[in-house]
Amino acid sequence: MDDLIKKILIIDDEPRIRSIYVRLLVESGLKACWASNAQEATNILIREKIDLVLLDINMPGIDGMTMFDIIQEYDPSLKVIVASVYQLFLQKRMIDRAYDYYDKSQGASLLLEKIFNALKGQAH
Repeated sequence: MDDLIKKILIIDDEPRIRSIYVRLLVESGLKACWASNAQEATNILIREKIDLVLLDINMPGIDGMTMFDIIQEYDPSLKVIVASVYQLFLQKRMIDRAYDYYDKSQGASLLLEKIFNALKGQAH
Protein backbone atom coordinates (compact mmCIF):
# COMPACT_ATOMS: atom_id res chain seq x y z
CA MET A 1 0.00 0.00 0.00
CA ASP A 2 2.89 2.35 0.73
CA ASP A 3 3.77 2.46 -2.99
CA LEU A 4 0.34 3.92 -3.70
CA ILE A 5 1.08 7.03 -1.66
CA LYS A 6 2.28 9.73 -4.03
CA LYS A 7 5.59 11.48 -3.40
CA ILE A 8 6.02 15.19 -4.03
CA LEU A 9 9.43 16.83 -4.41
CA ILE A 10 9.53 20.41 -3.15
CA ILE A 11 12.33 22.49 -4.68
CA ASP A 12 12.53 25.79 -2.81
CA ASP A 13 15.43 27.60 -1.14
CA GLU A 14 13.29 29.02 1.71
CA PRO A 15 13.24 26.70 4.77
CA ARG A 16 9.97 28.18 6.04
CA ILE A 17 8.17 27.50 2.76
CA ARG A 18 9.56 23.95 2.56
CA SER A 19 8.40 23.28 6.11
CA ILE A 20 4.88 24.58 5.41
CA TYR A 21 4.61 22.52 2.20
CA VAL A 22 5.91 19.34 3.85
CA ARG A 23 3.43 19.64 6.71
CA LEU A 24 0.56 20.40 4.32
CA LEU A 25 1.37 17.44 2.07
CA VAL A 26 1.92 14.91 4.86
CA GLU A 27 -1.29 15.99 6.61
CA SER A 28 -3.07 15.42 3.28
CA GLY A 29 -1.84 11.83 3.03
CA LEU A 30 1.06 12.40 0.65
CA LYS A 31 4.78 11.80 0.99
CA ALA A 32 7.06 14.79 0.72
CA CYS A 33 10.76 15.32 0.23
CA TRP A 34 12.58 18.55 -0.41
CA ALA A 35 15.62 20.13 -1.95
CA SER A 36 16.97 23.62 -1.35
CA ASN A 37 18.86 23.80 -4.64
CA ALA A 38 19.23 22.18 -8.06
CA GLN A 39 22.03 19.79 -7.03
CA GLU A 40 20.00 18.35 -4.15
CA ALA A 41 16.93 18.12 -6.40
CA THR A 42 18.85 16.29 -9.12
CA ASN A 43 20.22 13.79 -6.60
CA ILE A 44 16.69 13.08 -5.33
CA LEU A 45 15.33 12.68 -8.87
CA ILE A 46 18.03 10.11 -9.61
CA ARG A 47 17.52 8.13 -6.36
CA GLU A 48 13.77 8.23 -5.76
CA LYS A 49 10.48 7.81 -7.60
CA ILE A 50 8.85 11.23 -7.64
CA ASP A 51 5.26 11.72 -8.76
CA LEU A 52 5.13 15.52 -8.87
CA VAL A 53 7.43 18.51 -8.38
CA LEU A 54 6.63 21.85 -6.72
CA LEU A 55 9.20 24.23 -8.17
CA ASP A 56 10.14 27.72 -7.04
CA ILE A 57 11.57 30.12 -9.64
CA ASN A 58 13.84 32.38 -7.56
CA MET A 59 16.69 30.31 -6.16
CA PRO A 60 20.40 31.05 -5.82
CA GLY A 61 22.69 29.45 -8.36
CA ILE A 62 20.58 27.42 -10.76
CA ASP A 63 17.14 29.03 -10.90
CA GLY A 64 13.78 27.38 -11.37
CA MET A 65 13.73 27.98 -15.12
CA THR A 66 16.95 26.01 -15.59
CA MET A 67 15.83 23.40 -13.06
CA PHE A 68 12.64 22.90 -15.08
CA ASP A 69 14.76 22.14 -18.14
CA ILE A 70 16.81 19.64 -16.11
CA ILE A 71 13.61 17.93 -14.93
CA GLN A 72 12.36 17.75 -18.53
CA GLU A 73 15.62 16.16 -19.66
CA TYR A 74 15.43 13.66 -16.83
CA ASP A 75 11.74 12.76 -17.23
CA PRO A 76 9.55 14.73 -19.67
CA SER A 77 6.40 13.11 -18.25
CA LEU A 78 7.06 14.31 -14.67
CA LYS A 79 4.47 16.96 -13.84
CA VAL A 80 5.73 20.24 -12.43
CA ILE A 81 3.70 22.87 -10.63
CA VAL A 82 5.53 26.18 -10.49
CA ALA A 83 5.04 27.68 -7.02
CA SER A 84 6.34 31.23 -6.86
CA VAL A 85 5.66 34.72 -5.56
CA TYR A 86 5.43 35.90 -9.17
CA GLN A 87 1.98 36.52 -10.60
CA LEU A 88 0.66 33.63 -12.67
CA PHE A 89 1.06 35.35 -16.05
CA LEU A 90 4.74 36.00 -15.27
CA GLN A 91 5.28 32.40 -14.14
CA LYS A 92 3.79 31.18 -17.43
CA ARG A 93 6.05 33.54 -19.36
CA MET A 94 9.16 32.27 -17.52
CA ILE A 95 8.30 28.55 -17.57
CA ASP A 96 5.76 28.02 -20.31
CA ARG A 97 5.54 24.20 -20.27
CA ALA A 98 4.77 23.51 -16.61
CA TYR A 99 1.69 21.45 -15.77
CA ASP A 100 0.25 24.20 -13.56
CA TYR A 101 1.12 27.41 -11.74
CA TYR A 102 0.59 28.59 -8.17
CA ASP A 103 1.04 32.06 -6.70
CA LYS A 104 2.28 31.57 -3.11
CA SER A 105 -0.23 34.16 -1.92
CA GLN A 106 -3.21 32.08 -3.10
CA GLY A 107 -3.58 29.89 -0.02
CA ALA A 108 -3.01 26.26 0.91
CA SER A 109 -6.38 24.88 -0.20
CA LEU A 110 -5.82 25.98 -3.80
CA LEU A 111 -2.33 24.50 -3.80
CA LEU A 112 -3.68 21.16 -2.58
CA GLU A 113 -6.41 21.27 -5.22
CA LYS A 114 -3.81 21.83 -7.94
CA ILE A 115 -1.63 19.02 -6.57
CA PHE A 116 -4.45 16.48 -6.38
CA ASN A 117 -5.71 17.45 -9.85
CA ALA A 118 -2.22 16.98 -11.27
CA LEU A 119 -1.84 13.59 -9.56
CA LYS A 120 -5.18 12.50 -11.03
CA GLY A 121 -4.18 13.83 -14.42
CA GLN A 122 -7.09 16.24 -14.61
CA ALA A 123 -6.96 19.30 -16.76
CA HIS A 124 -5.88 22.48 -15.02
